[in-house]
Amino acid sequence: MTDNERSDSEDSSVSSRIVLFNQQVEDYQNWQKINPFTHYSVKDMPKRSFLKEEYGRAPSGSHSEQRALQAQVKSLQEILQLCELIHQKGEMAQESELISVHFGQLFELYNNISDKLMGTLLGARKQKYVDFPGETLFQGRDDRVLIRLERPFDELKGEILVKIEDIRCIATEKPIERPALRSAQFL
Repeated sequence: MTDNERSDSEDSSVSSRIVLFNQQVEDYQNWQKINPFTHYSVKDMPKRSFLKEEYGRAPSGSHSEQRALQAQVKSLQEILQLCELIHQKGEMAQESELISVHFGQLFELYNNISDKLMGTLLGARKQKYVDFPGETLFQGRDDRVLIRLERPFDELKGEILVKIEDIRCIATEKPIERPALRSAQFL
């Protein structure tokens, strides 16, 4: 290789590195425009516009989205475990033929499994798997409050398992990408 050829290859190598560096600088500057922590004042921060479906959600294909899907699966598994415990230890109510258990008894049983009984109960009630009166229950004060399964356990179990499988399919269908930057539109 002659000195002239070597010089040309070095020049193209250097120029490609300069182009790559400039691209990284531009990406960083664009990111800083939408990063809320880079502005000293809220009025300096540009307004972002989101689609209604995007608001409050992690970017598609991101690690955050994967973690959110894993958290949903874990939450549904804990709800299934709670419903199974109510089914096993509860008693059939005469008037409704649905299984129920007293909060105090459930608290003692579930305390060995997890310390988040109330959060799991609220999540299960939100998805209409269990029902109980009041906004929240307290140990001691609400020990006699009945917690009731909304439907037969086998039906609940099937529904929860289908939801878990659907979420796992979504998680495996979306490969983890490393998006350079989310394109944001400024108003």
